[in-house]
Order: sequence, then C-alpha cells, then structure tokens
Amino acid sequence: MKVKLLTTISFFSYQIGISQTEKLLHGKVVTGINALKNVEVINKTALTSTRTNESGEFSILVKPKASLLFFSKDFLFKRFKISQKDIEQNNLLVNMLPKPEELDEV
Repeated sequence: MKVKLLTTISFFSYQIGISQTEKLLHGKVVTGINALKNVEVINKTALTSTRTNESGEFSILVKPKASLLFFSKDFLFKRFKISQKDIEQNNLLVNMLPKPEELDEV
C-alpha cells in the first residue's frame, strides 16, 4: 500500500515539474523598421501557434530548444531555435525579409 501511494505521489510530482518548464516568450516581428501584423508564429515542437497583433507583438509558450516558425504570405518564412538565453531575456526580435516578386515578361 505504501509503495503504491509513494509511486503515485512521485508520478504526479514529476508531471507537475515537467509541465512547469514552459515559459511565456514575448517578442516582436518586424521588417526593417515596420512592425508586421498577422504573422503566424508556430511552435513546431509543442504544436501550438499564435498571431502577431497590430504592433507586431506576440506571446507564445516555449521550452528551451523549441523551434519557432514565422510565416506570412508576403514574406519569406523564418525559423528560429529558442535558447535558454532567449527565454531569460524574454524580448525576441525577428526581422523578416519580403518575398521577391516575379514580374511578367514585357
């Protein structure tokens, strides 16, 4: 009986400890000096996503070594690997480049 109780308590303690390792990361997506709105921010590791607001700012739950993708139809997508330093600074700045336009022949 004691073994089952201790096993159950240690299992739940482990689960609570693991679930608290995610931190809320704040950041801003820009191109040059202009903020980008409605850029999709995808946490590929945790399979969650969010969008930037009118000011280009976003917040998303991440863990160290998580992979973030930034996607907008008019810009090249950007991949970013999150480090512990990024989480501690909690102010990620992502600069996206516009997609080159293909012109028709004259």
